Amino acid sequence: MAENENIQIAHQQIAALNARDLDRYLQRIDSSYVGESETLPAPVHGPEGVRQMLTMMFTAFPDLRFEVEQILASGDHVVARLRITGTQQGSFLGIAPTNKQVSWQACNVVELRDGKAIRGRLYSDNVSLFRQLGVLALPKATTA
Repeated sequence: MAENENIQIAHQQIAALNARDLDRYLQRIDSSYVGESETLPAPVHGPEGVRQMLTMMFTAFPDLRFEVEQILASGDHVVARLRITGTQQGSFLGIAPTNKQVSWQACNVVELRDGKAIRGRLYSDNVSLFRQLGVLALPKATTA
């Protein structure tokens, strides 16, 4: 597919997530799909694995929103730079609900074949997320 078509697909996928239309979102996930993220204990496989992962996210952050900051395409690869926001109202990665509003950045790299995602890798600013949730404290920087 042309790069501009792949960018259009990325926009449509993000719109489907924000609309909580998982069925529409999963139509673009190939059965061979493998997704990775440093917060996942193992890779996600196929549409059902993606459904489980997204259900966990939407349960933890019912108001989760994805705002596009930039989308780039190169051949069959699409890179989406996102701002993610939400309020943690459910358990997330073993973290009890905090009711804290959070905002963090992420970059999703997706490989497409015939208009469907076959591979994905999410790079996320988890330090910022975990600090906002109150589960990670870093020492204050001192001036030299």
